[in-house]
Amino acid sequence: MARRALFSRLLVLEQRTYFTRSKRSFLLPQRATNNTNMLSTEKLATISQSITTPSTTCTFAAQKQQQKQAELSVDQQYEECVSDLNKLQSNATTIRRSILLNNKQLPLSDMHKYMERSGLSLDELENIPFIHVSGSKGKGSTCALTESILRAHGVRTGFYSSPHLLSVTERLRLDGQPISKQKFVRTFRRVYSRLHKQQQYEGDMPAYFKFLTILSFHLFLEEKVEVIILEVGIGGELDCTNVIRNTQTVGITSLGLEHTHLLGDTLSEIAWQKSGIIKKSSDVYTYVSQQECLDVIRKRAAELSATLHIVPDYQKYCGAPEHEDLLYNLNEVIRLNGSLAIQLAYDWLRKNGYTQYKGMESTKLTNEVLVGLQQCNWPGRCQVLGIDKLNFHIDGAHTVESMRVCSDWFKRVTSKRTNPRVLIFNTTGERDSRRLLEILYSTIDFDRAFFVPNISSGAANHNDNMSVFGITEQLKRARLHASIWYQLCIESDEEDSSKTVGSVLDCLKDVRATYGTEEPVDVLVTGSLHLIGAAMAAFKYL
Repeated sequence: MARRALFSRLLVLEQRTYFTRSKRSFLLPQRATNNTNMLSTEKLATISQSITTPSTTCTFAAQKQQQKQAELSVDQQYEECVSDLNKLQSNATTIRRSILLNNKQLPLSDMHKYMERSGLSLDELENIPFIHVSGSKGKGSTCALTESILRAHGVRTGFYSSPHLLSVTERLRLDGQPISKQKFVRTFRRVYSRLHKQQQYEGDMPAYFKFLTILSFHLFLEEKVEVIILEVGIGGELDCTNVIRNTQTVGITSLGLEHTHLLGDTLSEIAWQKSGIIKKSSDVYTYVSQQECLDVIRKRAAELSATLHIVPDYQKYCGAPEHEDLLYNLNEVIRLNGSLAIQLAYDWLRKNGYTQYKGMESTKLTNEVLVGLQQCNWPGRCQVLGIDKLNFHIDGAHTVESMRVCSDWFKRVTSKRTNPRVLIFNTTGERDSRRLLEILYSTIDFDRAFFVPNISSGAANHNDNMSVFGITEQLKRARLHASIWYQLCIESDEEDSSKTVGSVLDCLKDVRATYGTEEPVDVLVTGSLHLIGAAMAAFKYL
């Protein structure tokens, strides 16, 4: 009898602990009124301490996890976070799901849901002014230049972009610098934990890019930045960055046919998606040249009482003799996107207390602007790196328009040299590879061409650069590129000197074996920013 009473009392204790934790106190059994078989308080306390209840188990597990994390280095914790991030639904999977569902893009409703679960409201975001930039090519460069100009004025900036080249932290920049791994780990664990705990079913988590967008909002709010420069991921209208509501400064870069399976088959449809980031009474800046695109942008701006501005041509800033040589010597990225960046920065400055810019001529350059243009660091775009005798010309051109610019740039900067020219190329997704390769083939006489997957070396890629496309799919793509190049050679009655290799490092070793270490070689790496990241990772092995 005493034993049954003891077990009965222990059961009551466990139930009380469980239901108290789940706030269902109305289900607790009534306290016994007969004290005949009740245990003394001292004995009960002793016994209860030896019992592992659900709440103590949870606390113990949490303490154990914290202890484990404390024992790991920052680098190890960072790797764990990136590993968890990579397990989220990939961008490639998201795109394929949209196609299968015949849904142009997944709606923003789940973005609102996940933001709320993470502890973030749209009202909080309205406390910070945004500069939002969409377009087919030059979004990242324009954002980087705009951020650099504002930072030269002493503005505390937050900058969210994609994709990264080597580290996920590149996507999240404070005052122009990628955040530290330690800061990434701290913010990641908090946001990820909140979202993971509130899953309503297995896999009820935001996709990779969506998660990082939410994380960026948390980070920038905590860091009390004065402005957030936000680069659109894909499209604009239904891109997850378009969840923001108070944008007053909007930029639209050059437009071309891209992601047609998501955004539409015509330039007008693309323009409609890209101009979806325009907000009521905002100022919209662009250098879009196609009339059909401008008509769409102008119509959407008018519907929201927004003001559309066509930015001046880059040459208009060269009027002052003291600026002419400086501006001429700036790289191709600044020549293409500098004017839009300057006007976006001027607009934000005028609206945020910098009265010296009110009424100022739009093509006048201040010292801060010149400093911002010169000090902007945006790797992988019209960039030149020299490693021994290998002159790498790196540009993540992936549209027809950008490939024309890239080809002309490489041809111009190497025109006075007699060095061998080597091409390293890859694209991903639904890019028109044949059109891109036709531009390269017709513009430049390459001595060798290599087609590779976005893999730095034969060893496993770093966690940060895990591709959303499998190795088998990437190699199949590389062989397709090689076959297109072969066809172009046959059509021109020229010898095919191309080769498909399994990684960028294997490609570089092949170049070294062919030309040795004494002869200078000009190498163009282009076609995908993911390829650029893989190449930069491979350089350290040379």
